[in-house]
Amino acid sequence: MIPTNMSLVPMSHERRCVMQAIAETERKIEKGFWAGEFPYARAFFRILNGSKRITVREIGYFSPGITTQALRGKKRDWIAAIDSLIESRGTCCCLPLSLYDGWRLFPATRLQDTERMRRKSELSAEKYTRQRRKESCQREHAYQAVRGQAEIELAFCTPETVSSWYSQWSRSDIHTYDLEKMFFTWAERFPSLDALERGTMSGEPFWRVMIESDELAKESPVSVRLLERWMVPNKLTDCHRGYLPERQVVSG
Repeated sequence: MIPTNMSLVPMSHERRCVMQAIAETERKIEKGFWAGEFPYARAFFRILNGSKRITVREIGYFSPGITTQALRGKKRDWIAAIDSLIESRGTCCCLPLSLYDGWRLFPATRLQDTERMRRKSELSAEKYTRQRRKESCQREHAYQAVRGQAEIELAFCTPETVSSWYSQWSRSDIHTYDLEKMFFTWAERFPSLDALERGTMSGEPFWRVMIESDELAKESPVSVRLLERWMVPNKLTDCHRGYLPERQVVSG
């Protein structure tokens, strides 16, 4: 069975009346006749129950139980809202009418309103997701920048000075496992730390690893420490000092 709101000829008496009121009113307007004030509302109630005047009884169709006293001073607002509702085919449902009043005469607008709210909710969620993703990317970029700075500073450390590097960066937002990964990769370059194997230190707190590293550096021979100081990439070459080899003159 076809639902009432999907039938070509509405089974609802009110729906048939409102469609007829729209057709009659717009036909008069097209022919150039003056339709009067609030023509859609007046035509609707005339077709609905034969009323030539809009009284509290007619408005009670939208607000059951409304009294003459409650309507006093507000009657024009009610009629204007009903007229706008009918003229706009349910898209303009303003106070004192409720959304239900619009859906009652124009059930298709309920689906439109629901779809509009759903789409609005999706757009809001999408905007929120994009914002969160953007903030996450910004945090990740900032973190990688700080991590890169720590790695650069570590490259200029020796086993004798690496404890100060750890003291500084352990108080930063860099994850401990990142500091540990950088350290063990860096430590492979130095002979004094050959005994410091990552596998043997597994499960140990990183601060214990740093203590062990500091002790190994102090126990290493002076020759090894001097060698490791020269292994740090902060030494100027002859060219960097402004020294250039003399140009040789080849005699012919």
